[in-house]
Amino acid sequence: MIPSLRGMLRGLLTRGTEGRRRRHAIHKTAPVPGAAVAIVFFATGTLCFVFLGPLRSPPTPTTTSSSGKAAATACDATRGEWVHDPSLRPHYTNATCGFIQDYQNCMKHGKPSLEFLQWKWRPDAADAGCGELMERFDAARFFRAVRGRSILFVGDSLASSHVLSLVCTLSELETPTKRHSTGFEQWWFEAHDFAVSFFWTPFQIRWRLTSDGPESTAPGPARQGEVFAGPSDLHLDEPDERWMSAAKEHDYVVLSASHWFRRPAVYYRGGHVVGCHGCSAKDADNVTGTELSPEHAQRVAFRTVLRALARGEHGFEGTAVLRTVAPTHYEKGGWFDGGECPSTRPLGRDRTAEMVEPEAGFYRAQVEEFRAAAKEARRSGGAVRLRLMDVTGMMLRRPDGHPGRYGHGPGQHDGFDVDCLHWCLPGPIDVWNELLLQILDG
Repeated sequence: MIPSLRGMLRGLLTRGTEGRRRRHAIHKTAPVPGAAVAIVFFATGTLCFVFLGPLRSPPTPTTTSSSGKAAATACDATRGEWVHDPSLRPHYTNATCGFIQDYQNCMKHGKPSLEFLQWKWRPDAADAGCGELMERFDAARFFRAVRGRSILFVGDSLASSHVLSLVCTLSELETPTKRHSTGFEQWWFEAHDFAVSFFWTPFQIRWRLTSDGPESTAPGPARQGEVFAGPSDLHLDEPDERWMSAAKEHDYVVLSASHWFRRPAVYYRGGHVVGCHGCSAKDADNVTGTELSPEHAQRVAFRTVLRALARGEHGFEGTAVLRTVAPTHYEKGGWFDGGECPSTRPLGRDRTAEMVEPEAGFYRAQVEEFRAAAKEARRSGGAVRLRLMDVTGMMLRRPDGHPGRYGHGPGQHDGFDVDCLHWCLPGPIDVWNELLLQILDG
């Protein structure tokens, strides 16, 4: 541990702990609807511009809203660079927040250097009037913006990491009460009348394991290895009703998740098979369609979900936020074939940052489908607001922020020794909370 950081971490959380109230805001005694689904360790995740070709250092994006005007944020913070600040201290640690899970807990598992915690994101000052550095997350300001409201995160384990980052950061002012309700996790901040909920789904559309019966739902934790191996049936034109029907109970819904679309799957439209990806010989015998790419499936899935929200289906009248894909940083291999992420510092402006396929395709699809859904929302004149939170460019430059070999203890997670997809907590993804605050308080 960096000596100057160690002392500061010991006393990190010594600080002491009226917006409108929507009729759908979750109260501490209110149950959250949905069907049972477990959070799976192996679930993997994931301003507005079209990029045609391999993703390198992204061009200047624009923050877009459903009104077609620039979003009312302090600045467009998506283009910039990471700058070193040795005095920077995290809002929380594994000693002050008990919600961090093992695969995120780089401090517990002995990551050799904590320098990855000492970098600030500096937006380009020329973009929409940004200052020299992005304003540090202010939990009190966040609570003022969301008092009497609730937010639902929908996605995979990267979405879960964002939830825990936010919850741990807000714990500076109030430690929440955690509870579960039929597939949802929820953290209730009673003193601030605010609830954070999370629903795990790696696709956001209706899905099930191909090997399951027709009435089965997403499998529980005892079958997590089977879920990861797949294949799955994906109904590309049907949102997952388990979370979509609960969206109306929340003021904000944050969507993400892309990486699972790389897994083998059989694709459906209108209840009929239209193709597959990575089909085995046995699966192929039952598939009458053609081989479809993961990028195509992900694009159609986001189109389905975003437009359903934009139309206010199931009574949703709040703000929907799409977080873009967070890239992996494997070198010389992948998850199970010797890949590593040995970098100890962010990439500077002097180094070209590249994102490989299919992640670059996932990113293009997210941005393009967001634009199309925002256009539909404007045309319908409904109450739903759409916001795009682009984290791709800034996270592309943080190969140092993954657990690597320090997301588990010796001998644990056999066959998954190096994690260059998830992120350490605390870590670089804490900046996502600053972007989220800009959107919600804009």
